[in-house]
Amino acid sequence: MHKDQHTLVNQADFIKYIGDKAIYTLDDAKDYIEQSFIAAHKNQGFGPYIITLYNDVVVGVVGLYKHSALQYPDLGFALVSGFEKKGYIFEAANVLVQNIHKLGITQLSAITSTDNMASQNVLARLGFSKVGMVVINNDKTAVNVFLLNNQSSG
Repeated sequence: MHKDQHTLVNQADFIKYIGDKAIYTLDDAKDYIEQSFIAAHKNQGFGPYIITLYNDVVVGVVGLYKHSALQYPDLGFALVSGFEKKGYIFEAANVLVQNIHKLGITQLSAITSTDNMASQNVLARLGFSKVGMVVINNDKTAVNVFLLNNQSSG
């Protein structure tokens, strides 16, 4: 796992808003990549993607995830600290959203912590609307659920 990716999953905002993925060693990172990236794409046809700049600097991750508590694939994203508010997440997520039909997906959901206004703003710009709340984590904290408004991808 690239140093910036390791930094991403262990930074305070990632743990606060997404969760502690328990990636502390190189072996942890290899297992995470195998299970969360490679296996997801192989088994579901979708999963996470690394966001890089043209010079290969890793700035974050964006992807589609499967949660048993959600009816539709979940759009998720995170940035390495220092790359916020530059439009990288919106740009990467927008490309993914505009191409979901190529993956056979007709609808997307998304979830955020109730206090994660930055992610909620990105989702609104992408065309998502809040539809309710759900508990998906062991800590029993409810999170906001969003659905992508009807779109004409094609």
